[in-house]
Amino acid sequence: MSSFFSTKNWNKFFLHLLFICSTFSIAGTDASIIILYLLTLIRWIWSRPFSQLENHFLWVILFFMAAAVFSGLLNAYETDHLMALRTNWRLLLPLLLADILSEVDEEQLLGIFFGFVMFIAIYGIIQYFTGADWFRPEGQQMTTHFLSGSAAENTVFHGKGNFTHHLTYGGFLLLCFPFFISLIFCKDWSPFVRLLTTIVSALVLVGIGASLGRSVWLGAAAAIAVLLFRLSPKLMLALSILVIAGGTYFFLQFSDPSFQTRTPTNRIEALQQRFISGFKLKSNQDRVLMWEAGIYAIQDHFWLGIGYGNDAKIMPYYRDIITDRTGHRFHNKASAGVHNIYLQTWINYGLFGFLGYLSILAIFLWQCIGSLSRTIPYSYENSILWAGVAGVCGFMVAGFFENNFRDGEVQVMLLILMGLNLRQIQKVKKRIFKP
Repeated sequence: MSSFFSTKNWNKFFLHLLFICSTFSIAGTDASIIILYLLTLIRWIWSRPFSQLENHFLWVILFFMAAAVFSGLLNAYETDHLMALRTNWRLLLPLLLADILSEVDEEQLLGIFFGFVMFIAIYGIIQYFTGADWFRPEGQQMTTHFLSGSAAENTVFHGKGNFTHHLTYGGFLLLCFPFFISLIFCKDWSPFVRLLTTIVSALVLVGIGASLGRSVWLGAAAAIAVLLFRLSPKLMLALSILVIAGGTYFFLQFSDPSFQTRTPTNRIEALQQRFISGFKLKSNQDRVLMWEAGIYAIQDHFWLGIGYGNDAKIMPYYRDIITDRTGHRFHNKASAGVHNIYLQTWINYGLFGFLGYLSILAIFLWQCIGSLSRTIPYSYENSILWAGVAGVCGFMVAGFFENNFRDGEVQVMLLILMGLNLRQIQKVKKRIFKP
């Protein structure tokens, strides 16, 4: 009976709950993380060593969290500075997962997780065609139209799963996608399991398309480029040259003021319009001018930023400068940020917060890449590490066009991916230093 109530069993239960809830419920996800935090603290008090205390990754996370708090304490604006932790309190999760995952069957856990991701991908695809929002009560549904048409059969919707925004859904799948693709080539898995993984990968890719998030599409392309490098650097280089040449051609064609796009009347044309709009300067003017307003704010608040949650109060001043000069009226409220996580982090937390954020990503990539050479090509550990590198690179590319790190569901998926990678790095180190 005592073994049933052991922290090991509770860790196992809430770890599975975390992976499952991450696909559809931020409340269940956060509850699982809080309990895993408490269980780890209890075990630490009982003199069980926490193996990640000497990990550089821990210290850059603490530096970033401290920079966020001190920005609110020291800048010139009144702010609830401790609430800056609200978007960052989960950041220690990868370090906990690196230890907790040693107590479970990783591949069994991933099998359960893959099933739920497949379900949420299919759900988003159904939403794209029907606008269904089955898991919210009537009157609270968040169906999001892409097209406004008179005929119901011409209506297109954003796929968003059970999340509140299509970019949150797309960002979540963006981090899952390289995960699945990398494991297709895992030699430690049977051909049947790899076939199932291929099917799920295809569904996730279609789900990414159904989100209609251009930043997510671009991030997925970057992740694919990284995984192509794993297969063949020459192939990746050749395809990259083709993509750059094609992108340049489309930009020159579609950015021409004389180029006109008709109002889409079906789902294929909606995808075409969404793709073409990425190359049209006029379609992206609002975002570019938000970045410009953000740069003005950084120039005035270079060291400390404006603090967490002050965008609605401070940023209208800088938007008005843009409006007075160009006559442009912004489509989004100032509280929505500047749709660039790098500028947004600097605006809110100053230079040191910005450097802390970059350091988290850089240290993670450095540790993963450094461990790859110590793994067997296309082994399970090697596949997870490549998935982490590709996923984070895709996430970073998408971050140029959205505040993806601030979405709780996307952040949790990023941290889960990081935790799985830290676990593989831990395995590699144990083999190297094993007496």
